[in-house]
Amino acid sequence: MNTEQSIVSNLLFYEESRHILPKINKNWFKDSLLNKLIDVMTTLYYENKPIDMVSLMKYFSQQDILFIVQLQQNATGMSSVSYHLQQLEYAYVKENLVQRITSLNLTQELKEMVVDLQKIIDETTFSSHKEPSSIVKVTNKVVDEIVENIEKGNALTGKQTGWRSLDKYIGGYNEGDLIVLAGRPGMGKTAIALTLTKDFAKYNGKALFLSLEMSNEQLAKRYISLIGDIPNYKIRNGSMQKSDMYQIIDIANNQQINFYIDDDADTTISQIKAKVKLHKSRHGLELLVIDYIQLVKGTKANREQEIAEISRGLKLLAKELKITVIILAQLSRKSEERADKRPMLSDLRESGAIEQDADIVMFPFRPAYYDQDKPQIEDAELIIAKNRNGECVTIPTLFEGQYTSYKERI
Repeated sequence: MNTEQSIVSNLLFYEESRHILPKINKNWFKDSLLNKLIDVMTTLYYENKPIDMVSLMKYFSQQDILFIVQLQQNATGMSSVSYHLQQLEYAYVKENLVQRITSLNLTQELKEMVVDLQKIIDETTFSSHKEPSSIVKVTNKVVDEIVENIEKGNALTGKQTGWRSLDKYIGGYNEGDLIVLAGRPGMGKTAIALTLTKDFAKYNGKALFLSLEMSNEQLAKRYISLIGDIPNYKIRNGSMQKSDMYQIIDIANNQQINFYIDDDADTTISQIKAKVKLHKSRHGLELLVIDYIQLVKGTKANREQEIAEISRGLKLLAKELKITVIILAQLSRKSEERADKRPMLSDLRESGAIEQDADIVMFPFRPAYYDQDKPQIEDAELIIAKNRNGECVTIPTLFEGQYTSYKERI
């Protein structure tokens, strides 16, 4: 008997092996009879009906039943059907992958080819053959990691953010986390995102900032203002003093940080995945920032479904690459209809999937934004509205409009 026949014979003979039927794709079996047999057995399993010859006779001819009886009688007693199923699935997935790659349009532009290849790779998935883990075993492993971390002098579970308050409440930037930074226009989403990225990179963090709204040059001007404490207007209108010029030249020439920016405005979720994976392989990556999610393009016709697809895709990307992903998002006008203007989780625009996928949701909030006379340095807040692994708190901050920057108020 070949592998396909051996698997089916054991499923027919050993009732305890049939719990794996829901994980099986009938298309893994090239033999048409075995393909149909797996399909029928799975249907009977879901309907809680007996999988025996009496039940199967309703679906197969007498000749086929004789073959099925012979299969059952020749059960080999496989110690693990799961392992052999996995090999069968891998062969099926590999064959389909080769077919899709060989049928790729080689006349298109390189950029389009990379996107198509990334889409093929993303859609090449395997079913789960992983068995549940003992809580005792997993707990011991986690305790060992915590003890090892403390002995090394690391109080954080994740990477140092550069903000003591964020390190305290979210435990640093943790691998696989999706953080949503949301606000109304004017609240300073880009300002706080750029500040956080810069502060993270200062502590040897490896960061990539994808800006779908601002150009690299605009971001660089803001960055110069941040690191040089030079008002934005001086940089924009060229009114800097010589001392300012010498200062920014000195700072620019002595930077030792791993911080990259990208301003490709025409970006789909597939392009982002391809770009980020390539960047990590070349430069390393621990923090990805995307400004902002509503400008990313998906594949769904419905906008709400599209945002859900993008949000889920970015969460899976964070887990796959073991990085932290921060996505900026627009809030609806609902917050401005309230007397105190404070944002809420329900204000996230277009899809509840953003809130569902996010491990952390934070709102930069400037109460003085709604006042006629704004102070040069505003008392502002960073509201942690969702924290899957910690406390939801409001972090006091300062917003300096002339530098377009946020700072934690210590």
